[in-house]
Amino acid sequence: MAGDGPAPKTERRRRNESRKDAVAAEIESAPVEMPADLCDVSRLNIRTQEYLAAIVTSPQAQMYQPTDWMRVRDLLIMKDMFYRNQSDPVLSLKLSSEIRQLEAGLLFTHSDRVKAGVKIKPAIKGEVTKTPPSEDDVLDGVF
Repeated sequence: MAGDGPAPKTERRRRNESRKDAVAAEIESAPVEMPADLCDVSRLNIRTQEYLAAIVTSPQAQMYQPTDWMRVRDLLIMKDMFYRNQSDPVLSLKLSSEIRQLEAGLLFTHSDRVKAGVKIKPAIKGEVTKTPPSEDDVLDGVF
């Protein structure tokens, strides 16, 4: 015997168990058009431009509404500040905390998508969704 307490109930369900296999949305990997008025890409740090390219090419970007794109714009400003900041560790820590919260709301990580019930269909083998970017421009072929 493991303990002195009462035996567990057999019909008891865990709170999140019903959501474990439930899919709220299923999306396919496909390119997305970024809103033209999102931001001035040329003013962004190169790492921030790469970050933006990853956002735009991610499958969950298909579900973004105008308010989500506004959050992406705010996130890009913070991410750019984070990349440019070299001298203030306190600012970097505060920015990284806020960035992570915004990323979670925009379903950037696999665990965020699982919690929200979003499933991404893999691209069909042999199907080319976009041309690879050239070495000269990080954002070439994204917009």
